[in-house]
Amino acid sequence: MTRTIGTVQEVWSGRLRTFKVIRCDCSQEFTLFDSWSNDCNCGRSYNGSGQMLAHRSQWGEETGESFF
Repeated sequence: MTRTIGTVQEVWSGRLRTFKVIRCDCSQEFTLFDSWSNDCNCGRSYNGSGQMLAHRSQWGEETGESFF
């Protein structure tokens, strides 16, 4: 299960922004900088809220589209 373990603050485009730091199911910690997709080194992807996403090979499956 993914867990939010903290936050980091950084200045982006002159604004102070806060980003979540999560612990992936593989136990690695990383920061969610992108609201759309964030990739762990193990290959899992998470959205900006920390929810694990389906593998990219499945994206667009319902519409016949392909991410690649």
